[in-house]
Amino acid sequence: MKRAFLAAVLVVLVTAAPAAARRPKALRATTFMAPPVALFGDDVIARVSVIADSTRVDPTRLRVTANFAPFEPVGSPREVQTGNGHYVQTTWTWKLRCLTAVCVPVAPPSDVFHDFQFPPAQVRGLGVDGKSVFRAHPFFPRIKLLSEVSPREQAFIKAHKHILWLYPLGPAAGDSYRVSPGLVFWLALVLAALCGAAALFLAGRWAVRRRTPVAPTAPAVTGTQLERALALFFWADAHGDETLQRKALERVADELPLDVLDLSETARELAWSPEMPEGEEVEAISERAGVPVHPEERNGA
Repeated sequence: MKRAFLAAVLVVLVTAAPAAARRPKALRATTFMAPPVALFGDDVIARVSVIADSTRVDPTRLRVTANFAPFEPVGSPREVQTGNGHYVQTTWTWKLRCLTAVCVPVAPPSDVFHDFQFPPAQVRGLGVDGKSVFRAHPFFPRIKLLSEVSPREQAFIKAHKHILWLYPLGPAAGDSYRVSPGLVFWLALVLAALCGAAALFLAGRWAVRRRTPVAPTAPAVTGTQLERALALFFWADAHGDETLQRKALERVADELPLDVLDLSETARELAWSPEMPEGEEVEAISERAGVPVHPEERNGA
């Protein structure tokens, strides 16, 4: 009886084990890199595809992170989700590019190619119950980055010490000018020198005019010599010219009539007195001589 019971238990275990083993995973992740061999500066495509069992994992709450250093993603990854039944596939696609010196093949290990092995992607999914967490860590395939300079080109450069360009770099028709560049240069130089000389000349004239005071000119007065001398005295008095005042007063003394000799002597004494002659004294002399003093002459206008 015991033997029959044990045999039945063994049969159940043997038939149940393959069924449990055949149960698929909640997450299955695969990776893809293209092209496997690229030239420096070319774009590389990286892709992560995750198939989720929608009865156990919520497909809308899948997250994936990947590190492609020293490559840099060109923009955000493109996410595409397909299927809406028991299994849902979500794919993330990156466009990678590396333009730094780290991606340039150098020796050692090789100046022809550079192998890159990126760390595995980190896939994380939340269960439909909101508590269970499912993870996957798929590895990326290696990629090989080749130099833009081929071994044949490297050998040519080492042998001839210059680069064999496939296309000429100079213009096909050559340079042509209506006027010689050298002539244009010297004409521009002469023009600049002339402009500089003219600027210095004008600046010098301006400086001389600012430093040289403009002497006031005596007004033109019509009338007798005595009237002119008196007008000149009052004009010099208004402008503070003491020397011109004394000379004008001396001229007044010479022009006074002979019958008023005492006035002439008085005017001459005032002209060379230690103190500056006052306008009122000269005005009194002109009134005694019968020569009226006009207001504009008195104010030095």
